[in-house]
Amino acid sequence: MKQRVTRLSVLQTGKLLGALYAMMSLVTLPFVLIAMSRSSGGAVMVLMLLLYPFLGFVAGVITAALYNFAAKWIGGIEVTVETVEGV
Repeated sequence: MKQRVTRLSVLQTGKLLGALYAMMSLVTLPFVLIAMSRSSGGAVMVLMLLLYPFLGFVAGVITAALYNFAAKWIGGIEVTVETVEGV
């Protein structure tokens, strides 16, 4: 059965992308710490790790708002779903 995503919650999308970017920031943390031990400019790297989740939130909000605007005129993304028994 096909269904169409016609609207994304702007705030929820921002929170989700902020959380995903925070997880990616944690994955890159060991590499940043290694790089900091070998060069100067470590403060900038740490600042970027802290800003990354915030920038993900902002990107999520903007993307969801643009999606909602475009979906009004073009239609939303179509997905095929099925019902699973016993879940």
